[in-house]
Formats: sequence, structure tokens, C-alpha cells
Amino acid sequence: MYVVTDILDNDNIAESVAKVKDRYGRINILVNGAGVVVFHPAEEQPIADRDRTIDTNLNGVYYVAREVGKVMVEQKYGKIINIGSIHSTVAMTGLGLSAYVAAKGGVKLLTKALATEWAKYNITVNAIGPAYFESEMTADIIADKEFEDVVKTYCPMARVGAQGELNGAVIYFASDASSYTTGQLLSIDGGWTCI
Repeated sequence: MYVVTDILDNDNIAESVAKVKDRYGRINILVNGAGVVVFHPAEEQPIADRDRTIDTNLNGVYYVAREVGKVMVEQKYGKIINIGSIHSTVAMTGLGLSAYVAAKGGVKLLTKALATEWAKYNITVNAIGPAYFESEMTADIIADKEFEDVVKTYCPMARVGAQGELNGAVIYFASDASSYTTGQLLSIDGGWTCI
């Protein structure tokens, strides 16, 4: 079942969540993964781009978690997996990512806040923090030869992530194997955040 949803429209989110609940009777797992990135030096970034980045990457995560969380609180069970980033933990020189870093850092702490609020309802809230993986959003930067040198310099594994390397973390957080794990951000970054 596909339900197209505007993650910045609270009424639309509530309608979408209701459709899913009506169809399946419950919602056990939320992978909260919408995101955008716009590269601008902070002093030059248009406010509209900054607002769109914060709205999508942080506020959208909150809005969707809040509506799905209502269902999970009622059913006394749920697994929420927020998609953070390597930039939930570290910034990076030269990329002009201040709004993105602020939003993804916010996702890390939002994950902790929701985890503490909803633990009493048997709901776990965790996040994964991927480094750079090939996607529509990252295609241009990964193709840049200068960025290839950055990866070789700052990532101990000297490469971007490969298809399938996020799967284990998502499966872990979605399963009952993680029933005593909440409020955590698992960095999947080839060791990037170690240095």
C-alpha cells in the first residue's frame, strides 16, 4: 500500500496515518526517512533554502513521528527508526552544510527525547547515521573528484557506503532484538566519526 504524504502538512500526515491504520489495524514500524540537502556557505545561504532544509529534515521527522506515535501509544508497542546522518554527529569543512547539519543534529536529540517520552508505552525510538551512500540526493557530490579525495582522507575505509550496508541496522532496530535499545544513533560511516 502506498500513501503519498506531504510531511510538512499535519492534516495530510494525520489522514495518511489513519489510512494505514484503517487498512492494517495497527502500525508497528516507522522508518522516518524523508530528507533534502542544499549546499551553500552559511553566509550566503538563502533563508528559503535554510528553512526548507530544517523543515524537511527535522520538523518533518517530528510531525510524522508524532502522528504515528499516537497510534503506537494507543497499541502500547512500536519501533521508530529515524534517519539521521553522519552529520548528526560531525560537520564537514568546505561543503556548506550548516542547515543540514543543524537539522540532522536535531534528529539525534529528537530521537533521544521521543525515546524517553515513549519508553513507558513499549515504543523504542532509534536512529541510524549513514555517511555517504549512493542515492539521488548524493549522486552529484559522490561523482565529484575532490569529494573522492575527501573520502579517501577522512573515512578510514576510504569509500562511500554500498547498497545493503544499512539493512542490518534497520532490521535490528525494527525487530524485537532491540527491545532494550532506545534513544540511540548508530553511525554507519566506515569509521568516519572515529577521527
